[in-house]
Amino acid sequence: MEIKVLKEAGYEEGVRGLSYSFKDRAIPLEEWWTQDRFEKVAKTASKLAHRDGGHNKWIESITVWIDIDAPRYWWSEFDTYRVGMTKQSESTMHVLSKRVVTEGDFEDLVDPMLIDALNRKIADKLDIQTLKAHLPESYLQRRIVVTNYKVLRNIILQRWDHRLKLWERFCKEVLSQLEHPELLPNPYKEKTNV
Repeated sequence: MEIKVLKEAGYEEGVRGLSYSFKDRAIPLEEWWTQDRFEKVAKTASKLAHRDGGHNKWIESITVWIDIDAPRYWWSEFDTYRVGMTKQSESTMHVLSKRVVTEGDFEDLVDPMLIDALNRKIADKLDIQTLKAHLPESYLQRRIVVTNYKVLRNIILQRWDHRLKLWERFCKEVLSQLEHPELLPNPYKEKTNV
């Protein structure tokens, strides 16, 4: 499994949006929104990031693009998260029959006999449905995921100690690569230097 945060955007805009709760409309925005005000509101925003019930809705403004290469059995669980999430993936439909598969195409050790059997089906040019039906769940699939801090917060709270250890790996990797990990729960902080 590989996880790479590609880009992050929206922190300053999210803080600014939060600040509008305190803005008097009579004051021109250009005069009101100063560096000092940003720094003051950022401190408040940091505290609110950990308060659910609508207080932390501003973290939805922080968008994150993540490149993830993970086994299909992990993706089937990740697909639980749909709101605030967009995904684009490699296609088994278009590429599975283009070349033989190797051990490197799988997250876990796969019985070489299964790989050989699948490669025979590919060589025999069997239809894609048959190929997909015989594809082991540990087959790696890469996706670009577009999400936000609020969704990542939910994932971390729900999956940090999941029995499928790839979730711990995902949570730790994301936390170690984000620009503002302090805005998210970090259940590993005392255990490691994440």
